[in-house]
Amino acid sequence: MESMVPQARWTGMQPWRGLFGLVVTFGLSLIITVSSGMDSFLGLLSLWIMSMVPLELVMAIGWRVKFPPTESFSQPWRGFALTAFMFLVGTVACFAILGFMGGGVHQPLTSAYAISTVIMTAVAVCSFGMWPFSKMSVPARGFLTLLACYLIVLFGIQLYNFSVLSYPTGVNPSPVDPAPFYAPGGPLAAFADVAPKGPVAWESALAFWLWIAILTFTAVLFEFWPFNKSPKLMKQPVLGILVFASCMVIAYIAFTIGVGVMQVEPLRFMYIGVSYAFGLLMILVLFQRWPGRLLKSPGGAFLNLCLAIVIGYIGYHAVGAVCNWHFGKAMVYPSSVFAMGNLMLGINFPLWVAYADIWDFWPLPPTPAPH
Repeated sequence: MESMVPQARWTGMQPWRGLFGLVVTFGLSLIITVSSGMDSFLGLLSLWIMSMVPLELVMAIGWRVKFPPTESFSQPWRGFALTAFMFLVGTVACFAILGFMGGGVHQPLTSAYAISTVIMTAVAVCSFGMWPFSKMSVPARGFLTLLACYLIVLFGIQLYNFSVLSYPTGVNPSPVDPAPFYAPGGPLAAFADVAPKGPVAWESALAFWLWIAILTFTAVLFEFWPFNKSPKLMKQPVLGILVFASCMVIAYIAFTIGVGVMQVEPLRFMYIGVSYAFGLLMILVLFQRWPGRLLKSPGGAFLNLCLAIVIGYIGYHAVGAVCNWHFGKAMVYPSSVFAMGNLMLGINFPLWVAYADIWDFWPLPPTPAPH
């Protein structure tokens, strides 16, 4: 396999490694997308991929790709082994979600649960550093964090109300009354007994919690500035509480302005956040904080933040064009929003993490140690 590793100087440098990874991963995501119809794209395929992401976050961030122990393997064998492990655990999680949340059937509730679990895992791994399990063995801290996240979301999703589509036409304020969704008369009335009927409309709840995840990754981009100025604040659980509380407050303010004042429909407001996260996570994962890492903090983070917004704006329109071209008449609300979000992050983000962290940009040389 050594003969397959290119030796050119650019292969060990950013932004060329990131651009190479972007071509590989975005190419794969496009192949997956154009090979699927709307039903399959937002169906079991989407749920299966999302079911792997919580473990992927634990593997890449919590375990630093040191568990399962594969350090003695060279690429691509290490990548194959870790990917197989991720597939196995993700598949078990997928069928568990189907069985316990969907009555054995994939439906919007199971997707909402999977998305919410990804959000909860991002908070647990990035903000809390897997506290309170961080002092345990490597495998224990990861698996217990995952279990805790699944259980927290199981109770938390009871606050969502899946009875109706609050904005049947995707417009806020809605020109028509809310349409039955899981309620009697709706398309999913047969599953009304498993769907939560909490106090918060599911569209608003999902958008709000997704913005918390996006802001959590923004805090990672800034290396938890300004909290990192005080060693006392960088200890758990203090750091986790501060970051989580800050993200909740900012998400609430953003939601109030976007949905309440500017009257953006909640799922479309969510997609705006997804577009920003598209640029943000691309810089964090594929480009490994380049070019902002070349500047002193927090100036470099602000530079990357601006670039993330630009990339997100481009992605917002480019992904929309791809989905409208491929899915055509199937691009109706709310499927249209979820299709664009799924292509933008639901597929690309797991591919980025897998290629950059699990496969370490193979067949390029291993990522050089930071200077």
